[in-house]
Amino acid sequence: MDHIRFTECLAYLFWSQETLADILECDRYLVRAWAEGTRPVPACIAAWIETLALVHEVTGIPDGYKGKQLCECMH
Repeated sequence: MDHIRFTECLAYLFWSQETLADILECDRYLVRAWAEGTRPVPACIAAWIETLALVHEVTGIPDGYKGKQLCECMH
């Protein structure tokens, strides 16, 4: 996985670099290095994030909830 696809996958997941670092419990500078292409994304991370991103890319976000408020959902 190159750094461009890595960044695209983060976007599909609505994750920041900081969020991924928190999830992985790793150094934020390491995730930044992956995103900038100065360090290769490990194969296990690439496969995992690619799988998650593809699911989000294919399924999308459910329609009809933009602007919904709590009182509207309780009926």
